[in-house]
Amino acid sequence: MAMFKVALVQKEALPNNPGENQKRMVHWIEEAKGKGADLVLFPEMWSNGYAPPFPGAFDNPLHPDFEAERKQWFSQAVTLESPYIHAAQEAAARCQIGVCTTFLGYSQGKYQNRAILIDREGRILLDYAKVHTCDFSLEALLTPGEGFSTAEFDGITLGVMICYDREFPESARVLMLQGAEIILVPNACDMNPARLQQLSTRAFENMVGVAMANYPGKGWGQSCAYSPVVFDKEGVYTDNLLLKAEETSREIYIAEFDMDSIREYRRTETWGNAYRKPGAYNLLLNPRVQAPFVRTPVK
Repeated sequence: MAMFKVALVQKEALPNNPGENQKRMVHWIEEAKGKGADLVLFPEMWSNGYAPPFPGAFDNPLHPDFEAERKQWFSQAVTLESPYIHAAQEAAARCQIGVCTTFLGYSQGKYQNRAILIDREGRILLDYAKVHTCDFSLEALLTPGEGFSTAEFDGITLGVMICYDREFPESARVLMLQGAEIILVPNACDMNPARLQQLSTRAFENMVGVAMANYPGKGWGQSCAYSPVVFDKEGVYTDNLLLKAEETSREIYIAEFDMDSIREYRRTETWGNAYRKPGAYNLLLNPRVQAPFVRTPVK
């Protein structure tokens, strides 16, 4: 495959309404197919629009006065056997398109921020729980995932990292070491130049393509895609931004990755895993947190 086309869904989800968002998800999958996409990518926690269970929950998610609201929020969590997931699988198979959809998930006693990758036949290829949960905010209610993984789709190795995962270089690095050629990034936050540059940098330093889908809104939006290719064949710098949406636009955008060009670049350039020195990185596995990074857990 020379060109890999990823549809970035920059649309609104209805707050805490998985049933309505299931309908919207299927509709946008169908529209993405009509645009010629190979795969469609949704923003983070599409099932509930990343909406809080009560006012102020982002700042104080464990407030004792809102136990009933938390229970109601958890009751809407999606399992892999739920109608929400079956609808995504059916739409993927019917439209013959890949789908990366997202949801507040429940599995084995854990509530998690999750994403799944579905192939053109409706089979789940990858089930990922967000590792770097925002423990200083609403996601203190959730259990973080325990690792990253990749899957083959149309002969391309894909990985997923969700929103705040972006801010830790290790996320994309581990996916690159597992063979990822393209990293899909469901997102739900304001996007500023620093955060956009993080995505560009993850693409550059790991020689992977990056595609991000975000919710529309003032200061939000800007769904985007980056190529890892930052130098042309003559060694001249080239901008690796493939696409960037406006903040408030409500559209489906098609990001095109030239896989032949990306693979040739990966075979010849110096980043990624070409000249790493892992023996010098032992400290990266030390879990100790020292000042000034010690934080008081959300209670």
